[in-house]
Amino acid sequence: MKKFLFAFILFVSFTIVSCSTLQSETPQKPSERMAQIYYEMAKNIIVNKDYSKLSEAFTYLDKAKNIDATNPNIYFVYALAYRLKKDDNTAKQYLEKTISLDKNYYDAYNELGVIYFDEGNYSKAKELFDKLIDTLTYPNIDVAYYNRAILYLTLKENDKAINDLESAIMYSDYKNPLYWQKLIEVYFYEKDYQKALIATQNMESHLGPSDYIHYTKALCYYHLGLFSQAKDSLSKINNQDNYFTIEKDLLLKKMQR
Repeated sequence: MKKFLFAFILFVSFTIVSCSTLQSETPQKPSERMAQIYYEMAKNIIVNKDYSKLSEAFTYLDKAKNIDATNPNIYFVYALAYRLKKDDNTAKQYLEKTISLDKNYYDAYNELGVIYFDEGNYSKAKELFDKLIDTLTYPNIDVAYYNRAILYLTLKENDKAINDLESAIMYSDYKNPLYWQKLIEVYFYEKDYQKALIATQNMESHLGPSDYIHYTKALCYYHLGLFSQAKDSLSKINNQDNYFTIEKDLLLKKMQR
């Protein structure tokens, strides 16, 4: 049975949900087809975080479970639904049920790690992220590296966090901008503007230019005392994003003082 891949990515200041779905196998029996329909309807509500229809999602999941009680996907979506209800204790029970039905349901381990992180049980969260990182067949290993990096940052172990962020970037094929941004953020926190600049330039080489990159490069140049290069980077901002337009003007004013 193919899984519904659903990975939660942790951030210190905000949370991003990253999900990807695989085509479901076509059930053979009419009853299994009906269970799949109920499951897909519930999953759609949960993925879109449609709180107004959350009770409907539980109804669909109940119907799906009554038909196909051994489908781990159903229990995993139950867990995500309870996460939306802020009921992590019940969510953990459904995640454990998911794993009991499929020991290789790696996203359930990841979600358990997220919950333990939220609860402040960092040792248990790390144990689960470590397990995923050591599992070479886990398709979302970049997420596990990223989550463990955030855990290390919380524990003030920045060097380990940087190593994990670099691994997350590599395993995402250098395409996830959020991993790059967190790495750059850590370098700024450490006031290592040279490394922040190099990371930003590497990000640009893989993802192309953007207002974020132009502004971040300018900020690095500013802190390094390279005002001419900073102004040149700021001039490339297209002024379509109000945030970067405001920050650009503020940085220009600082350099005029």
